[in-house]
Amino acid sequence: MSNQRVVSASTLVWTPVEIYDPDGGKYILWPHLPCVDSPAELRPDLNPRNLAFLASSEDLWRWKEEEIENEANPGAHVAAASASGTSLGRYLSDLLGLGLHDVRIPDPEPMRLLKDHGGAKVFPLEPSSDDPGWADLMVRHAEQASKASTFLGLISTGRRWRKLRTSSISRLHHHDAIDPEIGAAAASAVAWWAEEQRSWTKELTKERDLRIASRLRGAMRSAREGESDCEILVPIHQARLNEIAEALSTWPECEDCKEGGA
Repeated sequence: MSNQRVVSASTLVWTPVEIYDPDGGKYILWPHLPCVDSPAELRPDLNPRNLAFLASSEDLWRWKEEEIENEANPGAHVAAASASGTSLGRYLSDLLGLGLHDVRIPDPEPMRLLKDHGGAKVFPLEPSSDDPGWADLMVRHAEQASKASTFLGLISTGRRWRKLRTSSISRLHHHDAIDPEIGAAAASAVAWWAEEQRSWTKELTKERDLRIASRLRGAMRSAREGESDCEILVPIHQARLNEIAEALSTWPECEDCKEGGA
């Protein structure tokens, strides 16, 4: 049994969830919102030696490219995504409608960690695109998404979105640093994540999350080498935190996850 802070699966928390690996080491799952700066009071007061991202090594490279492009043409990525007609576009429109300042792509909080802690070991938790097992999972998801697209198109996305957004407000854990605008943004982030996941079956979701958890355990095994008191900081979208914590707490077998690569 892991010595972890117990959080209700329905609760949306603002502070890190700590989970201790039975083989040694601590995972710090830190919730943040997509595309939004977190209040300074909520950022972990840490100097992490190890960082793990729910992204592939290719994603990390793409984030850095997007950051360079955004510096050259501020707001261009957000404007393009807002006009895309996708669930991300709807989420960004919500954020802009709330009057939040400096909404950005790529995610500002993971980028802040990458830039401010350049000496940390970085572990990508999604396999690279040339990984056969991961590629097969993505193909099976694409097939499922194609089957689901016609049915989903018959349902009012706007009505479903508003219902999800409203029902999520009661799930938000209270925190003095959270103002109404950020709270509303969190509710929209839940709606966005739910829409993103509608084409994922329970079986595919479980397979994906267990693979990520296995790689996170592999990252911990790698980080433990030469360290007696090892911690890994994992920034994670608030709406996704509970499902990853649940997958990790089943303690799947470790999969090799090398620093900076697959």
